[in-house]
Amino acid sequence: MNKLIALLASLRIANAPSVISNVWLGYMLGWFYWGGNADPFSDLFKLIFIGLSLYFAGNLANDWFDRKWDRIHRPERALPSGLFSPFAYLVAAIFLAVNGLISAATINYPAFYTAVAILGLIGIYTWLHKHTRWAVVPMGLCRAGLYILGYFTAVGHPYTEGHRYGFTDLELVMPYGFLLTHALGLLIYIAGLSLAARYESVEHPPHGMVVLSRAMLFLPLAAMSAWWMIYYPVPSIIGLVPFAIWLILCLTKFRIPIPRFVSGLLAGIPLIDFIAASPLALSKMTDGMTLFDQPLLLATFLIPLAAFVLGRFLQRVAPAT
Repeated sequence: MNKLIALLASLRIANAPSVISNVWLGYMLGWFYWGGNADPFSDLFKLIFIGLSLYFAGNLANDWFDRKWDRIHRPERALPSGLFSPFAYLVAAIFLAVNGLISAATINYPAFYTAVAILGLIGIYTWLHKHTRWAVVPMGLCRAGLYILGYFTAVGHPYTEGHRYGFTDLELVMPYGFLLTHALGLLIYIAGLSLAARYESVEHPPHGMVVLSRAMLFLPLAAMSAWWMIYYPVPSIIGLVPFAIWLILCLTKFRIPIPRFVSGLLAGIPLIDFIAASPLALSKMTDGMTLFDQPLLLATFLIPLAAFVLGRFLQRVAPAT
């Protein structure tokens, strides 16, 4: 049982639901913008497998790379405590990464290139994260890349397909602005989370960095709703409420001790997805139909919420960080 819990902690299993939520939202953003022409469940399970494979590979590689540092500072972890061999973690990380890439290649080239980019960013973060605070940037880009991975899984080659159906160049560029705005919101939250954890644990943190990290945590409220609020204000407001409430709780009730604070912020990642998922689902409802009449939209609305609940539950099984 100790080995199982240690392995789940190495995989950061409590964050796995948020990975699923991220790739699902990216998939649905592509489905939304391209008229719902994609088969809504085509390649879905393969997409989830890719996202989790890349995430687990990165976590195992991170623990393998940090094993000497952990031997001094975190001797209770799986590798320094001797529960697993470093070689086993390295082989497992390579196996998961290769399988994720192969699966992405079977979807389409854009999805494959995105998976390659995510793995490259994982490598950069693993190499840099003990040396500079700027390592939060590649870490945030890894998460933001999950939106892009899901998007390309849904739409394949939108530029080629768009020209086939007579779209103008501007109409083809606009979806990328839409996608990148959402990715930027998640990236900044992840970076703000990392900085907040770093400076909350310092006895006398620089005031400017504390203010900056708090501002970065709140930015998704604007970034994720920016494209929705004008046209769908009520669904957008519905989407904002859970994340806003949870973030306030993290900054007050859950702020101390630091592991509890960080775990709370990590659990809130699917609620960032919900900011966009709510107007995405509710705006697609046709006259006289509810979410319960349209399973795909119902799933879009519920998956981020379910991922949040499941993530909090799994944090009781194994730590999120």
